[in-house]
Amino acid sequence: MWAVNREQTSGRNLGEVIRSFGLLGVTAFGGPTAHLGYFREEFVTRRNWLSERSYADIVAIAQFLPGPASSQVGMALGYHRAGWAGMFAAWVMFTLPSA
Repeated sequence: MWAVNREQTSGRNLGEVIRSFGLLGVTAFGGPTAHLGYFREEFVTRRNWLSERSYADIVAIAQFLPGPASSQVGMALGYHRAGWAGMFAAWVMFTLPSA
């Protein structure tokens, strides 16, 4: 689930992370629980980046960590799709519009 291969870290995937999290960053509102629903709809149902089971595992792990689960899940999704750059891009693009 967490393995990132060379194809996943391509610029194309990083661009997808930037675009998708940027759009969610300016349109999603509500608290972390609402954000998790937006993420599920966008990345599991619509874009098929990962399975329902993998998404549930990520959310379960994030619930045990301090801080908002939506930030942690977003960074995990960015990492899953485009490696470390994807993780950073997901965090910036989702968090900055609300700052």
